[in-house]
Amino acid sequence: MINIKNKASQNKNFQKDTSQSSNTARAIIINVDDLGLSSAVNDAVIRLAERGRIGASSYMVGGQITDSDISTLTDLKVDIGLHLDLTGVFPSALRGSLKSLVISSYLRRLNATQVSDIIRRQLDGFEDTFGRSPVFVDGHQHIHQFPIIRQSLIKELSARYSEEAQHSISARTTTPLVNDLKSWIIYGLGGHAWRKLCAESHITTNDYFGGVYGFDADFQQLAALWESWLTNAPRTPYLAPAMLTPTFGIEALGTYAQYGSTTPPIHSVPNALPSHLTTTLIMCHPAVPATNWQDDIKAAREREYEWLMSHKFEQLLEEYDVRLIRWSDIVS
Repeated sequence: MINIKNKASQNKNFQKDTSQSSNTARAIIINVDDLGLSSAVNDAVIRLAERGRIGASSYMVGGQITDSDISTLTDLKVDIGLHLDLTGVFPSALRGSLKSLVISSYLRRLNATQVSDIIRRQLDGFEDTFGRSPVFVDGHQHIHQFPIIRQSLIKELSARYSEEAQHSISARTTTPLVNDLKSWIIYGLGGHAWRKLCAESHITTNDYFGGVYGFDADFQQLAALWESWLTNAPRTPYLAPAMLTPTFGIEALGTYAQYGSTTPPIHSVPNALPSHLTTTLIMCHPAVPATNWQDDIKAAREREYEWLMSHKFEQLLEEYDVRLIRWSDIVS
């Protein structure tokens, strides 16, 4: 298990561990949640993928996405998963607030037949939209790990996909990366039980989970949060650091190319991964600045986008020996 720092230590200035060798990197999946929520979120996913900053995103069935966006995401090799939704944009008889869903789940008042039907409809909608099954599954506001929902989801995944296909599907788990209250609350709402179900069903999962905060951080606070997450992310031996490689030429402005003619070591992507990775998933919720939509955390989304696109963020990834990976890199 990772040695998780206490909350007080997270507020200190973190220093890079220079004792680690260059072939002992941190395997990180950076996953953008809420693809489909708006064109501003979709544009953020595409622009970040073009810069090699992210390799995965979770799609909300019932949201909006264009054929052009899907084609671009395919060209960029972004792994797209299902963002199972009972509290957001997907219309259903069970849609409601997170609080009401938590109560209904834990009092076992949810109708399992209705839940299974909604899961099937969202998987159908995903496959109709993208022409393939999801690479992974997670949940909007982590609802995929709640009682009744988690059992229905595992049952549907097992029934829908063959054993061979099932091994190509991953799932998000929420084992806390850092020792903060909100992370443990999220994990306490079914995280252990969900991880156990995934293991029993041979579904690959991430090892640790970061990216949790109150959506009230400014640019400098976001930088400190990301430094704490990267500091706590465990390393994997025989893993060299590397950014994701864009699959086609992109403009120099806003990329590492403008900062010098020498490509930093983090961009030299090795061909192979070690057979055993300790993986950390860091979720994020960026959106490009736009005036044509509203959302409860819109301002936070736009700050996240500014941070993730920044040179400072790229420098942090290099400083902490990050190897950015995709869900599809870790399937068994």
